[in-house]
Amino acid sequence: MICNDSDWPEQVETYRRNVAADRSRFPMFGAAGANITPCAFWPSEPYEPRVEITDRGPSNVLIVQNRRDPATPLAGARMLRGALGDRARMVTADQGGHLAYLYLDDRCLNGIATKFLTTGARPPQDVACT
Repeated sequence: MICNDSDWPEQVETYRRNVAADRSRFPMFGAAGANITPCAFWPSEPYEPRVEITDRGPSNVLIVQNRRDPATPLAGARMLRGALGDRARMVTADQGGHLAYLYLDDRCLNGIATKFLTTGARPPQDVACT
């Protein structure tokens, strides 16, 4: 799925440079995130062009995010939330790990997400679960 989402660099040297740069810029995870994956050798170009993330469209997005996620940091979720504007609400949980919904026992986040998935109802504003 991820390989068809974007057009990935195909030159190994590109990944060498990116790993070296991100190792110093983001010492905890950067080198791993910049490293080469099978997508560099994927046999086809993406089927559709990238979709721009904007605040135009239906208001039906709920973002759930752990405050201490090592793979998708809170700063990135906040940027996504900002780009979506009033189309989205964000629920953050005071927990670590990459999986937020049902993975850990944050009743606040799990309750809001379950209600959204079963009824489509979002909270009137962003929620920070403690």
